[in-house]
Amino acid sequence: MEATNDRVQLDQDSLKEAVRKEMNRLGLSQTRLAKESGINQTRLSLWFSGKYSGDTEAVATALSRWLNAIQERDQEANRMSAAPSWRPTPTANGITGALRYAHRAGDIALVYGGAGVGKTCTARHYQENHPNVWVATMSPAMNSVAACLERIALAIGLPEAQPSAVKTENAIVARLENTGGLLIVDEAQHLPVCGLEAIRSVHDATGLGLALMGNESIYSRITGGGRQAHFAQLFSRVGYRVRLGNPSAGDVETLLAAWNIFEGKSQSLCMEIAKQSGALRGLTKVLRLGSLMLTEDDKCLTYDHIQTAWADLGGAL
Repeated sequence: MEATNDRVQLDQDSLKEAVRKEMNRLGLSQTRLAKESGINQTRLSLWFSGKYSGDTEAVATALSRWLNAIQERDQEANRMSAAPSWRPTPTANGITGALRYAHRAGDIALVYGGAGVGKTCTARHYQENHPNVWVATMSPAMNSVAACLERIALAIGLPEAQPSAVKTENAIVARLENTGGLLIVDEAQHLPVCGLEAIRSVHDATGLGLALMGNESIYSRITGGGRQAHFAQLFSRVGYRVRLGNPSAGDVETLLAAWNIFEGKSQSLCMEIAKQSGALRGLTKVLRLGSLMLTEDDKCLTYDHIQTAWADLGGAL
């Protein structure tokens, strides 16, 4: 019996060492580990300290499953090619031009349409390469002035909640004025009228560059057909408009070059995939899935890899 207890203790100690090593590699706290492994945080802490008197084997089993899942995830990640970093496609260059104008002129730019053609990716790339650029991504939950302003406050580094929308607006204005910066509002189609007006007011108060990005509906809402009166102040301030359509041949060719896909048949298939609703985003997902099918003898994705991945994703041409 004593020998059995010693063996169990040794197994538990080895597991603790392996888990700690993995936590250090991933930069995980015990709180995060508790969430990922499904183990109560207090129980986990007691287990690590050797003070847990409950079912230690159940904890060990859960952590072993967690370690196995991490290992499998890493193996899949190593096999799956990462999407190439941002590339200056013709569409991306058009988006960048709008962002640059708004930034330098302290004006409002509107970029709309073209789902899956790289609006968000280009905005993040611009942010990474320019000072004082903030990206606030809206969602259907942004249904009030307070919610819109809170999302902007978080994006510009003001995490502390204010007791009212007025105080939040004051804090945002104080942070942004005289920065010569650019606020990019992504998924702006989710903003209500009051939210759009609140953001316009921040722009007016600070002289900050403002870029509104979203789908076709953001433009139709602002123009309102007859340019509704409650949008007049915003519409009159838009100094640069970019309407995005489907990906161009140049967009697709730039992406395929990054994936080292130059064979004619493969390129033609990718062109057709990019014309579907997912556009470049959908094509990238196909290529990433196809990369899982590569063997050691494959130098790059082939037509068969791409076709199989597209079929696996439910595509039909």
